[in-house]
Amino acid sequence: MKISKVIYSLAAVMGLLLMSCEDLSEVNQNPNSPEEVSANYIMSYVLTHSAKAYYALGAEGSDLSGAMQYIQMGTNEGAMKVNQYGWSAASWSEYYNILKNNDLMYQAAVRDNNRFFQAIALTMKSFVFGLMTDLFGDIPYSEALQAASEQYYPKYDSQLDVYKGILTDLKTASILLGSLGTADVVSAGSDVLYGGKAANWKKFANALRMRYALRLSAKKAEAAAVGIDITAEFKDAAGATFAANADDASMAFIGTTRDNSAAGGLLNASNPLYYIKPSKPFVDKLTALGDPRRDRWFQPVLNKWDAKTTTVTEKSVTNAFGETFTVKYMPAKAGANVDTSLYVGLPVGLAIVDATGYNKGDDGTAYNPERSQYISFLHNRYRTNTEAYVKMNLITYAEVEFMLAEAALDGSWGVSGTAEDHYKSAIKASLDKYNAQVASGFSFDRYYAQNAVSLASASNKLERISEQKWIAGWLSVEPWFSWRRTGFPALKTGPAAQFGAAIPVRFVYPIANADAKYLVNYNAAVDKLEPSGFVPTGQSKDHQYSKMWLLKGTSAPW
Repeated sequence: MKISKVIYSLAAVMGLLLMSCEDLSEVNQNPNSPEEVSANYIMSYVLTHSAKAYYALGAEGSDLSGAMQYIQMGTNEGAMKVNQYGWSAASWSEYYNILKNNDLMYQAAVRDNNRFFQAIALTMKSFVFGLMTDLFGDIPYSEALQAASEQYYPKYDSQLDVYKGILTDLKTASILLGSLGTADVVSAGSDVLYGGKAANWKKFANALRMRYALRLSAKKAEAAAVGIDITAEFKDAAGATFAANADDASMAFIGTTRDNSAAGGLLNASNPLYYIKPSKPFVDKLTALGDPRRDRWFQPVLNKWDAKTTTVTEKSVTNAFGETFTVKYMPAKAGANVDTSLYVGLPVGLAIVDATGYNKGDDGTAYNPERSQYISFLHNRYRTNTEAYVKMNLITYAEVEFMLAEAALDGSWGVSGTAEDHYKSAIKASLDKYNAQVASGFSFDRYYAQNAVSLASASNKLERISEQKWIAGWLSVEPWFSWRRTGFPALKTGPAAQFGAAIPVRFVYPIANADAKYLVNYNAAVDKLEPSGFVPTGQSKDHQYSKMWLLKGTSAPW
């Protein structure tokens, strides 16, 4: 396993930080020595790089944003990979680089007898290792990060053992954060997530405990066999976790350099990324519900087909938040196979040639294929370096409430409150995160009363909760993990899906090191994967359609 070198120089790290300047008073006498490096000095690096790596997984144009049908790619070279699930070997070098730095922070915390830093390090260790096992399956865990002891070929631990370690570390972190002394302090300037507030870190650790306990919901018996009572873990964590959007583990982009700017801004993309389109299933769902978040995330088409228009007419269109757009209304002939909506998404999984001309009708004008006039663009905020509603969210209050709604619906998790109360709170939290309830004419009560939103009116209440969780999880990773566990929402693939009518369920391991000592561990992990019928005959079980332990023996997601 290749692990990038840890950067100790102050200048190098300062160039990479997203959120703050280092409090130089906290740096030890020799900041270039790993034996004496300040935990404050490392913490900003760990937090910002963890947030960027997590955000990138679900951001616009990523494999997972395509799989969850938030977006589709238009005409660029990555369209087949995103739209048709032709995933290749992934990388985990950045995760292990973060973990190595995090381990240095933990060692410094132990050296300084600082329980606050120990708790932060345990929380971030759990966050990153949890993400990795969620993505890949078995991973190097117990023997990882030990190159200094000449452990260059760590074994791949079972997912069950990794989750057990994660839940243990998070519980320890929560206990530590509830018993800090006056000497257990961190620099507010270096803690770019919570500004040195221990109470928030405790809520964050417990929110993650809930996430991973629920992740194991189909494996309760196997978890119990190794001493993990996931019901007790969930219930204990739920009593001391997020209670408002202000508690979110969330980080903003600064927007002053490439490293601290959003991917769609001009500092990272010299040409605006117009080829990233909203997907038709997602746009149509929001439109059908009258959901104001649509207008936060998307723009109207530039050219709108209209059966009542006889000549091309420019009109000024104002969205629910008072933003004005100029739209050309185009005469639509009777029987024309075109979408006349003001907001139009690109259908899922089309062949590139079909995506290029989608909804163009009989308009023979040659448009830039990336800037189709007849398909909506993502809102302009996704083409800026920084924007108030574009943040790196590690876990949110809305997700916590959706988890509580699911737990209350199940009835065996011992949580307080009804499923409907938590479900309502989750939807409100998401709406408020985007300040969407101020939309013109919007009423939450009317929105919730719809048969397609109300929990009481749902024939399958878990599906209803999962669908709203999917909406709230716009451009994030967690909806894929939730869908993979529950099978909801019931997303359908398009006609050009590369391996058949199914969405992938795991990331492919990084390209294997040819060294025999590496291959023995890699092959052992691959042998434990269970290939589905979507893995072509003769291909390795290390495939995006093979089931990891977490999914074995379950009927979800397909």
